[in-house]
Amino acid sequence: MQLLRSHNELTHEVLEKPARDEISSRLAQADALIVRTAQLSAEMMDKAHQLKIVARHGVGYDNVPVEVLSRKKIPLATTGNANAITVAEHALYLLLTLAKRGSDFDRAMREGDWESRNRLQGSEILGKNLLLVGFGRIGKEVAKRALAFGMQVNVFDPYVSPEQVSKAGANHINNLEAFLPYTDFLSLHLPFTPQNRHIIGAAEIKALPTKAYVINTARGGLIDEQELLKALDAGELAGAGLDCFEQEPPPTNIELLRSHKVVLSPHNASLTVECTRRLGLVCVENVVDALTGRLQRDRVVNWEAVYS
Repeated sequence: MQLLRSHNELTHEVLEKPARDEISSRLAQADALIVRTAQLSAEMMDKAHQLKIVARHGVGYDNVPVEVLSRKKIPLATTGNANAITVAEHALYLLLTLAKRGSDFDRAMREGDWESRNRLQGSEILGKNLLLVGFGRIGKEVAKRALAFGMQVNVFDPYVSPEQVSKAGANHINNLEAFLPYTDFLSLHLPFTPQNRHIIGAAEIKALPTKAYVINTARGGLIDEQELLKALDAGELAGAGLDCFEQEPPPTNIELLRSHKVVLSPHNASLTVECTRRLGLVCVENVVDALTGRLQRDRVVNWEAVYS
C-alpha cells in the first residue's frame, strides 16, 4: 500500500469483502484491478470497459475468466516467482511431517504416550522417490530442496523438455501412470484447469503403492478427494498433506478433515509475512508497468492473446 500511495498519478480504492454487485459497479470505472481470491465472472469483466490490467495476487488464476480478458485484450499478470520458494518450503514441510509422523508424535506426547517412540512409525526420505507433477517455478524449487535431502526426484510435465529436467538433476517421466507404482511421495505443482481436474483420480490413486504419500500445495480439484479418503481409510495409501481443497473453505463436517493420516493447512502455503509483502509489491509493480507500457512478458498469462 505504501508503494501504491507513492504513485501520485494513481488513485486507488480497497474493497473489503465486497458483494458481486459492488465489484461489478467499481470495475466499470477502473483502469486496473488487483485481485486476490474474489471470484470474477465473465459478466463482470465484460462490463469493465476501461480496464487495462488485472494483477493477480499470486500465481493461480482459476478465479479469473482469462478467455474474456484475452478477448478484450486485457493482460492478466501474476506474481511470477515471488511465492515459489515459500510454497516449496511448505511442500517440504508437509512431506517431512508425513514421513516423520510429526502430527502423530505431537498428539502422542500430549496424551502421555511416551511408548509411541518404540513403535518405529517414522521413515527416512533419503533415497526415496519423489514424483513432481508440474515443473514450473515452484516445482523446480521443490526439486532443489528434495535433492539436498538425497531424494530421487522425478518429474512429469508434458510442457517441460527432458533436457530441462535433467539439467535440474531430476529424471524426466513420460508416462504418469506407469511411474506411479514406484512413487513414495507425489507432489502436485500445476494449475487447475478443466483438463487437470482430478488428474489424481481413482485410477491414479489405485496405482500408487500403499506406502505412498500425496501432497497438494497447488489447487483443490487436482485430486479426487472422495477417492483419496477411500484409499486412506482402506490402508491403500500411507497419508496425504493438503493445503488446498475442492471447496474452500472446506465444510467442517467432511471426513477428510477427521483423518489422522492427513496433515492439513488452510491454503496458506504462500502466506508468510515475507512472501505476502513480495506478492503485494509485485502486484503494484505490474499495475504501474502495464499502465506505462513496461509490463514484463514472463508475468503475463495471456501475452500472446493480448499482444500478438
